[in-house]
Amino acid sequence: MSDDQARVLVLDDFSAIVEELLTLMSLHGIAGIGASNLTEAVEMLERHPAVSVVACDLRLDRESGLDIVSRVRAHPRLSARRFEYVFITGDQMREDLVEGISRYAFLTKPVQPQALIGTIRRMLVNGVGA
Repeated sequence: MSDDQARVLVLDDFSAIVEELLTLMSLHGIAGIGASNLTEAVEMLERHPAVSVVACDLRLDRESGLDIVSRVRAHPRLSARRFEYVFITGDQMREDLVEGISRYAFLTKPVQPQALIGTIRRMLVNGVGA
């Protein structure tokens, strides 16, 4: 699958995790691209209009993965597109944090591959970004 077919952006500051998740998705017929920080993620979303799902680590090096949502909303072109987000975290989510962001999907590490693939498939099937 080529990058121009990508439907999912994987965002994590560890390149090995990005590669592992992209390989897993590819094995399940889901085309994806990767990014290691928020700036790169926005650039990839600009270059790949078919991407409609963002799978993002909650804790990036010096950034919060949640900030991808506000960056997309503030972007002149990306704000017109519809994205679904699945955040991956190693932390047990505090109830007060989840309450404000419960509209997003969250998976806790270690992520079961079938849970991630199932979540992404549901997002894609539901016509996100169409």
